[in-house]
Amino acid sequence: MGQQLLRNYRQIGPTAFHAFNQRVATALAEKTRIPDSVWAGNPGLLESYLATSAKHDAVYHESMLGSKLVINEREVLQAQLVIKLDEIALVMEMAAVRNPGILVASGFDCSKERRGHPRAKTVPTAPEAAQVEKKD
Repeated sequence: MGQQLLRNYRQIGPTAFHAFNQRVATALAEKTRIPDSVWAGNPGLLESYLATSAKHDAVYHESMLGSKLVINEREVLQAQLVIKLDEIALVMEMAAVRNPGILVASGFDCSKERRGHPRAKTVPTAPEAAQVEKKD
């Protein structure tokens, strides 16, 4: 597996989350980027996500006025979106097995897996072993 989707949207603040979510929603709503066959296993997931995302967008802008009730609603919607984004990320990674370009088209942040060789950790030798080597 070459690339993986980052799930960094769990720890970001409301403004950064809103920007990220809008990017993903725009990418997923465009039918030319991601074929309908990707959603065959979860037929209602995309529609549910897009509806919740649209509601979050409206509530996010309304929360800028400072209403504690609206801010609380925004936080609840953000938590719901995180769950839906986790499901969508799994669907995208499964679809990427056949079409690797789908990860970039999804709007998520991608990370390449590193295939480097693990370094062997050197263990310091005991002082007695160092002295034995010097005598030889």
